[in-house]
Amino acid sequence: MNTWGLSADSGVPTEEVAALNEQQRSVLRCLARGLADHEIARVLAITQQQVAAEVVAILRALDLRDRMAAVVFAHETGIIRLPLPR
Repeated sequence: MNTWGLSADSGVPTEEVAALNEQQRSVLRCLARGLADHEIARVLAITQQQVAAEVVAILRALDLRDRMAAVVFAHETGIIRLPLPR
């Protein structure tokens, strides 16, 4: 069973991801794809200030130190899956 894009074998409790609201999950997916705040704001139709506030909320909710840790978290939990290099 998948929850919030997590695979069942991800090894990370889904409660951590469930603590994020839908907008925060969207911001996290954008971060994990390497988008800058201004790009995230444009994609999600929110302000850069809202993006910055959501990033802070994500880091607090997941007890992460910085944006890079959030990107690693997103990849490790399966929130985003990138194709393997050929």
